[in-house]
Amino acid sequence: MPVMDTKERFGAVSIFNHWTLVALVLGLLVTGLVIAELLPESARGYLIPLHKQVGIVAAVAVLWMGLWRIGQKSRPGPVAGTTPPEALARSGMHVALLVATALLALSGVMMSILSGHDVSVLGLFTIPAISGAEAQAAVPHLVHKYVGWAMVVAVILHAAVGVKHHVLNKDETLTRMLGRNA
Repeated sequence: MPVMDTKERFGAVSIFNHWTLVALVLGLLVTGLVIAELLPESARGYLIPLHKQVGIVAAVAVLWMGLWRIGQKSRPGPVAGTTPPEALARSGMHVALLVATALLALSGVMMSILSGHDVSVLGLFTIPAISGAEAQAAVPHLVHKYVGWAMVVAVILHAAVGVKHHVLNKDETLTRMLGRNA
């Protein structure tokens, strides 16, 4: 498998990037839902630091993916038979997923520091809390909540479309992201 993307196939790095971000985002969505919807407030302190660190890793992954994409000379387009509205939806979904991941990371950091909590960035440095700004934490909290729920819907739709292409259309949309030939 080539490292770089071609017009026909995703390269090994793009495939690795995709599935790494899938694992990170699924873990963040699950832990986020557990924190927000299931755990009593007294028990959230055990999971929140892990959620923050994985969120920072996801933000770095999105930045890396963007840089990698820019560096590619070519990328696979939609599979043969894709209509223009489907191609537009494909591009829109990919942008929405990446932007939502970045927004979730940014709103999570803002929510923390405005709520008076330092944010360690992978142990390399710490973003200090802003004391006396608790009232401003409401906006990033709402962004985090609603973008998080939108991300749940977008991830389900993205996966469903991949399965639809594989099962109903019998095209190579899913297999090329798995690194296999159609």
